[in-house]
Amino acid sequence: MSVTIAMENGPLLGENNPLQAMVVIRNPRGLHMRPAMMIARLAAKYQCTGTLRKQDRKASLRSMTQLMLLAALQGTELELEVTGEDAQVALPILAKAIAANSSEDLELMLK
Repeated sequence: MSVTIAMENGPLLGENNPLQAMVVIRNPRGLHMRPAMMIARLAAKYQCTGTLRKQDRKASLRSMTQLMLLAALQGTELELEVTGEDAQVALPILAKAIAANSSEDLELMLK
């Protein structure tokens, strides 16, 4: 599976500049408990902090509950933002995980 990430970034001046990508939920069941749990576990592996935004709602990538409360159904476009030391490494990996077609695809990515 390939994911195209349109990053909206200027020049990197330091570790505190946020990196952003727009991600579309592809899972037919949306961002439900199982993928939310896996994304939170994946996000915890990085030192950077990350958030997902859906319109006026914001969720920490490390919180399964907050991710589920976004109520992101299939086709929902979310803004992914990561900030910190390993943000450049984490952004494409997290974006691909969030855009996974199914929980099974996401599980394969995490192995």
